[in-house]
Amino acid sequence: MINAERNQISQRIALLEHASSLFDRFGGFIPVAVAFLNRWPTKVELYPHWQVGESWKFFLSCFLYFLAGLALDRAIKFAKTGLDS
Repeated sequence: MINAERNQISQRIALLEHASSLFDRFGGFIPVAVAFLNRWPTKVELYPHWQVGESWKFFLSCFLYFLAGLALDRAIKFAKTGLDS
């Protein structure tokens, strides 16, 4: 691999790392904003009612955004180790 290619790839990885850190920091607000705009749930319901209500969507989306943040971090780690070797 040419040095110029290696530098370009490392710049792209750094940009992806910055976007991933922003997603980690602010990604949890996306489900909250969607829930606010869709007007669900207006109150947090506990176990007997949340299966019937719509609050499970909120908790599921928060968990999925958390997993997406972890997946982005792992992808960056793999890309950095692949570039170093």
